[in-house]
Amino acid sequence: MKDNLDYAKIIKSKVSLLDFLGKDLRLIKSGNNYKALCPFHNEKTPSFTINQEKNTFNCFGCGKSGDIFTYVMEKYKIDFKESLQVLANEIGIDIKKIDYQSFKKDTENKNKYFLIMNLIAKFYHENLKKNYTTNHYIASFLKSKNIDIETIEKFYLGYSENFNGVIEFLLESKIDTQILLSLGIFKENTKGKIYDVFSKRIIFPIKDKLNNIIGFGGRILQGNGPKYINSSENNFFKKRLLLYNMNNLKNIKSKLDKLFLVEGYTDVIAMDKKGYNAVAPLGTAVSQEQLNLAWQYNNEPIIFFDGDEAGKNASHRILDIALSHLEVEKSLSFIFLENKDDPDTILNKVEGANIMHYLLENKFSYIEALIRSELNENINSPERILLFKRNLFSKINKINNTEIKNLYKYIANEKLQGSLRESIKKSNYNSFKTNKDIQFIKKYKDRKEEQFVLRRERSILGAMINNFNLLKENDEILAEIYISNDELSKLRDNIIEIISSINIKNSLELKEQLIKKNLSQIIKKHFNTIDCLQFALIENYANENTDIFYANKALKDVIFLQQEWYNRKNKNLSKITQKL
Repeated sequence: MKDNLDYAKIIKSKVSLLDFLGKDLRLIKSGNNYKALCPFHNEKTPSFTINQEKNTFNCFGCGKSGDIFTYVMEKYKIDFKESLQVLANEIGIDIKKIDYQSFKKDTENKNKYFLIMNLIAKFYHENLKKNYTTNHYIASFLKSKNIDIETIEKFYLGYSENFNGVIEFLLESKIDTQILLSLGIFKENTKGKIYDVFSKRIIFPIKDKLNNIIGFGGRILQGNGPKYINSSENNFFKKRLLLYNMNNLKNIKSKLDKLFLVEGYTDVIAMDKKGYNAVAPLGTAVSQEQLNLAWQYNNEPIIFFDGDEAGKNASHRILDIALSHLEVEKSLSFIFLENKDDPDTILNKVEGANIMHYLLENKFSYIEALIRSELNENINSPERILLFKRNLFSKINKINNTEIKNLYKYIANEKLQGSLRESIKKSNYNSFKTNKDIQFIKKYKDRKEEQFVLRRERSILGAMINNFNLLKENDEILAEIYISNDELSKLRDNIIEIISSINIKNSLELKEQLIKKNLSQIIKKHFNTIDCLQFALIENYANENTDIFYANKALKDVIFLQQEWYNRKNKNLSKITQKL
């Protein structure tokens, strides 16, 4: 350990914290010290102070402080040994003699491995740049993923043309074939010949936190084989300990910045092009270690997997993996896609930005996602509700944090009590009243209904537009209910026509069809919306995330009020007619 401390002292004496930070930050002189915007949290006024004399830093905003090693460890999310190596490389000190048990041999092999992987990545990269406009398969794939030359450069993408091109290149570079085999970089066939497993594939270099290339992912363009493959695991490449694009997470300044966990390489790239921070597992189910990595950078990463069955199952597995590790500042939220869509496809659509905004506004919290994952069938009887509760609570009980566990039980109980009351009332076990929609129903019963007809009709149409599940369950009665306002009646008729003639999957698709039918002006006139996709100030039951049992009850109460008003109106009209 003494050697470690000696080298730490040498590095601290040779590296100026001020000079080192000057590469990352815009420094402002302040008395004897310097100030800058903190690299570890978002702020508008500089609170990050560097003491030049002591070679230390302190942020009065987030409380982080320390020396140059602390800064490097925090920036790259690495341990002291790795920070020592980073800074030693910075000033050209050879610390190979340091003995961290087997660290010496490991470091030598690691350096060889990094060198060879960089050579391979460069070969693949140059090969892609030579072929990306002339090779039909490459050009077609890149166009479908909206990948341009800037993206190729940023992610150092490559292409493997055949089984032996990169092997011949390495041999010409005097790289021993036995090293390639012993380090697990390439494989050997039954005839003893080394070959490139990534032939005819687009190459995605995989980097560690320090930007070292440690593996490759490959997407097939021609021939037979799995759609995606990764490098074989070895001492330096463990898939469960890595996330694709984790090397770029050092740019995240705050744990409050959004971080997405997506399924694949092209999803990450599509997210990055739109300005989102995203990482992906390496073709494997997400591990606890990978969740821990994500939590280092963000308190509540957003799980944003594909909408197919495999993607949904993977999201549910993450729910189970995370249960026992949930903390106040360690949670997850979820976006569940429909129609087998994926983030890459959505973001590359013309309306991708609007769809993404909608998905973020309607993402599920952890407890909401957990409840959703357990809803395998309609819980429309007391027995099913109690069985559902038993299964749900058996999972909640796996949470180690008592505070979170109790809160989740309370939330689940509240939702289940509402469902149980609804089930009892439907079965005529009791005639006691359930709660009305606080935002809407009560004020309409307390006041003269005639004054609120337009608002009530807007409420009905708002629910039809924004709560697709509610619309599907009540389309017949909604098609028949009397709507007095001509514009809203026209809007209602178009909605019913659309869902009857087109295979609509969700509210977003419905809204897009209404826009195509040139109904935007009517929608904007009657609802608080700018783009006809995002609606503000809608009633609780009109929100798609609202419990469907409660939403159904609230809608039926509103329709009942509308029908009562219509009946009275016709009765009064009949009396007037008789007098005439």
